Amino acid sequence: MTLVDFNDVVLPGYDVSDIVLKGDTCKRSEKTIGPGLKSVNNKIIVCNGGILRSKDDKYFWIEYLKKKYSPSKDDVIVGIVAAKTSEMYKVDIGASELATLPYLAFTNATKKNRPDIKVGDVVAAKVKVATPFMESEISCVEYANSIILGQLENGFLFNVSLNYALRLRKSNSKLLYHLGLMVPYEIVIGANGKIWINSASIRTTIAIGNAVLKAEHLEEEDIPQFVKNFNKSLNV
Repeated sequence: MTLVDFNDVVLPGYDVSDIVLKGDTCKRSEKTIGPGLKSVNNKIIVCNGGILRSKDDKYFWIEYLKKKYSPSKDDVIVGIVAAKTSEMYKVDIGASELATLPYLAFTNATKKNRPDIKVGDVVAAKVKVATPFMESEISCVEYANSIILGQLENGFLFNVSLNYALRLRKSNSKLLYHLGLMVPYEIVIGANGKIWINSASIRTTIAIGNAVLKAEHLEEEDIPQFVKNFNKSLNV
């Protein structure tokens, strides 16, 4: 077994069972492995080289460079409705296959009270079923303490790299924190690299989106000054 720790670079074939499954923070059954890791014979094995990451001692994944999104169960994603059938929407989430979104997979939806969503609309959803090389199933049913799921109206939608989206989704994102001090805005960051932003005006919304795009390769210590310059240019 290879001795590694979180934030270490790991290679395919590494057995990281000890570090992923150790500790009493939560039960083993409550732990979830994400992209870059797989369970083989009760062991947690690295299948993609990269950096071993953890969140709340419950979710574990490998941060590695990839261009195509691979859905994982419980991922929060942002997608565009690409088609409708008699029972479901087909949603483009940036994966190799469109995801299915049943009409009843919305909070308070019934057979008589279906959501009024059209092709081209943007939705935030959670991956319910993820199977390799097959359509994933997503859901917009909201649970306690979850982010808002469902149709995302108005706003500005754009794409970033999957690794950057992962960094922004961390609760301690310095960029999002400092932007929030300057101007109020709403944001949904999909694990699939799609980001939706909305604010009080179109101009401000687009400016925030551009700021997020420009900040991808900034060092952490440069972010406060970057946001100050952004604020001056926006005159908010």
